[in-house]
Amino acid sequence: MIWLRVAQGVLCAVEICGLYYLLQVFFDKRSNKAWSNILWFLSGVLLWGITVIQREGTSMYSRYYMILCIIISLWGTKIFFRLFFFRALLVIVLYYETIYFIDILFGYIGQSLFSGNNFIDRVQFSISVERIMVMLISRLLVVSIVIYTIKRKHLISTIFPKYQLTFTGFVIIEYLGLFYCEKVFYPRFRDDVKTDMYFVLFPMLIVLILIIIVIFIMYTEKMNELKLINNQNTMIEKNYQDMCLLYQKRDRIYHDMKNHLSVLSLLLADRDLVRAEEYISKITEPIKDLEHKKFTNNHIVDIILNDKIEKAHNHNIEIDIHTDKLEVNCIQDIDWCSILANLLDNAIEACSKVTEGKSWIKVSISQNDCAIFIKVSNTYNGVLDLSEGKLRSSKNETGLHGLGLESIRYAVDKYNGVLEYECVKDIFIVNISLFI
Repeated sequence: MIWLRVAQGVLCAVEICGLYYLLQVFFDKRSNKAWSNILWFLSGVLLWGITVIQREGTSMYSRYYMILCIIISLWGTKIFFRLFFFRALLVIVLYYETIYFIDILFGYIGQSLFSGNNFIDRVQFSISVERIMVMLISRLLVVSIVIYTIKRKHLISTIFPKYQLTFTGFVIIEYLGLFYCEKVFYPRFRDDVKTDMYFVLFPMLIVLILIIIVIFIMYTEKMNELKLINNQNTMIEKNYQDMCLLYQKRDRIYHDMKNHLSVLSLLLADRDLVRAEEYISKITEPIKDLEHKKFTNNHIVDIILNDKIEKAHNHNIEIDIHTDKLEVNCIQDIDWCSILANLLDNAIEACSKVTEGKSWIKVSISQNDCAIFIKVSNTYNGVLDLSEGKLRSSKNETGLHGLGLESIRYAVDKYNGVLEYECVKDIFIVNISLFI
């Protein structure tokens, strides 16, 4: 029937489009030029055509054809997208395995309900209403998963790279399920009721493992969140203590001011102008040190910048700051502490380990109608390596261990922001965009 072929073609297109749409959502394209988009579209059409021909000419399900689709999809993704190979492989394999496993599962359910109708054979070997029903149910489920994934894009794109090994274990279990459950297509196993055990074991095992993975991720993320909050509170307390020391220093100077004025009065009364000028020069030095420059008109940002300027100077580090005027309430004070104070503390610590040449930090903060942009660049000593989300030095004595960006990333994520960092020769650069 023509309508069955059309329905199968549409469902095959849904299958390919689901994967292609996921890849475009979670990976950045190498080029957005028209020719690149056209080639990407044509690759999808080609894969769809091969899939339709395979299902019309041989069978609906073939584990070897699934592996071929994975290879073709991975090859196309590698050409058109910037990505980590293993992560792309994991996404593609997980996608295809899930579709094919659901196909087999509902084929088995149909066979159990309509055993006298050779339901599973009609699904596997002919373009039939039974095949279209199974494909429709499985594609609807997969489309629902894709839509949910897209809606939770930010959360999933953050979690997925951190738990790649966990998902790899799930992929292996799912593949074993496919390997054993596909025997339902062979009458010898089906008639001996050997496949019933597999369809009891593997679906339950996969669901159980999926639940365990979800609970494990939720627990780990909650513990990480609590750890980050504790780190934030510790950092805020530290900055608060620094501010208290600063105000105590100011109080001492203001308290001593009346004594200074008395001395100046005596010197002026004796017309000892030279000593009076020298005395004035001495008492103004600590006052100049306490003078806070207004960089942004945002009180907390200006406090952080002035505090870090003083710390940088204490370590003989040159610091250059360029800022725009910022809106006061667009970013919460606690998040400014998590982002800016943490960035500058890391930069100061890195610069303090530089033994050759000048140590310097450059800070740029700008704002437009929809975002705030922060750029911090600094010198550092050694080659940095990214391990488990933390920046670590390849040298034992650099002192750069533990420069984790988790606290910064957590605050950036609150504003759907972007955090990027790179190393250029002996310069470490961090770029942050916060959407307001």
